[in-house]
Amino acid sequence: MKKTLLGTALLFALAQALPMDAQKQVRLTFNRAGGTAVSNVTVNVTDESGNAIDGVTATLQSIKQGTGTDADAATTDVALKSGGQLDTHSEVLCANYNNNGLDRRFAEFTFKISGLSDFSLNHSDLQIAAMNSGGNFQYNNLPRKCDVRVWGDEDKSTLIASTDGIVTDKNASNETVDNTIDWEIKASTTTPATTEQILVVRLAKSSDNKGCYFGLKQITLYNGYRFATTATSNIDNVATFSASSPVTFSSDATAYIAINSDNKQVTLSPLNGALAAGQGAIVSKATTGDIYAYVSTEATDSRNNLLVGSGDATKELTDGNYYIFNKQGNDAVFSPLSNTSTTLAANKAALKTTTAGGQALTLDFGSVTGINTVTTAMPATNATFDLSGRKVSGKLPAGLYIKNGKKLLIK
Repeated sequence: MKKTLLGTALLFALAQALPMDAQKQVRLTFNRAGGTAVSNVTVNVTDESGNAIDGVTATLQSIKQGTGTDADAATTDVALKSGGQLDTHSEVLCANYNNNGLDRRFAEFTFKISGLSDFSLNHSDLQIAAMNSGGNFQYNNLPRKCDVRVWGDEDKSTLIASTDGIVTDKNASNETVDNTIDWEIKASTTTPATTEQILVVRLAKSSDNKGCYFGLKQITLYNGYRFATTATSNIDNVATFSASSPVTFSSDATAYIAINSDNKQVTLSPLNGALAAGQGAIVSKATTGDIYAYVSTEATDSRNNLLVGSGDATKELTDGNYYIFNKQGNDAVFSPLSNTSTTLAANKAALKTTTAGGQALTLDFGSVTGINTVTTAMPATNATFDLSGRKVSGKLPAGLYIKNGKKLLIK
């Protein structure tokens, strides 16, 4: 089961430019070759398909223990833990640190990745296992919570991600069942470009932990962004997106920009090339799940795009008429921007029009290609809508409504 830690998604830049064939993911997996010393660990580097990446290598530099989550906490070197399932699961790195008492003991792993040029790390996935003192997987329902810190340099001056209290026990049926949970850790800072990247991962026991050793099974670094979709009745799994760098989208998604607008409709067209930095797109996919956007140097779509993006930071929308993409009932719509709420969230998009805000804009589809147009007129049916775009029925109270695309006044 995949669990997601919410955070501010922004660009952790490791390079100034990104070639068209740049890696989408870099995955680190481990193998302990019969010993507990750091030198006995082989770190494998692969892409999203499990293939080795030419010129990119990684090594485990050290394993340390200490107490707390502060970057300057005192540390001492320790070896790897062995015994139990750890002897069978050589892919799990578990430090043999002092885990007695209720203090917030941690295990800290430092990795050196060489040759990773032209790669923009936006977030990472950590596969974390809950282990017991015998080297077996935890399996009862006691809360075993982990505080995670990820730094981008050896002196821990650049904090990439920080989160507390993640639950690391899947309640496996017995101590031989792998209880690894995959946690997404989103970046919150930026570091200079480098081809030798240091990654420090600290797994600390939370204050209310009932006792646990934390094992690290896999690290996946993502070149770009990952964002959630919303399932609606009129379009499957849709979201708006914007970034401060040009991006392309994963092959299971289709992105659209708004290229034309008048008083009746706004025409959407499939993105042709990369989405330009700071511009917005409507992105959809047929299946449930998140969508990936990858930093790219591909030529951007040069057409005039009416979808204004926030990039990697919030943006104030005060220079025109805007509609915000949201969900009313079960339908995805564009609603007029409220005068009291003019802030567009980071990595989102809004529709800018010459028409002052009135009714919500609905999404209209073609039979094959997905989204065709966004229209200001409601479908030509007997359905009636209020001025917020909500379908209404029955005896209506006095007010102004839209029926068959025309105004209907109820006195």
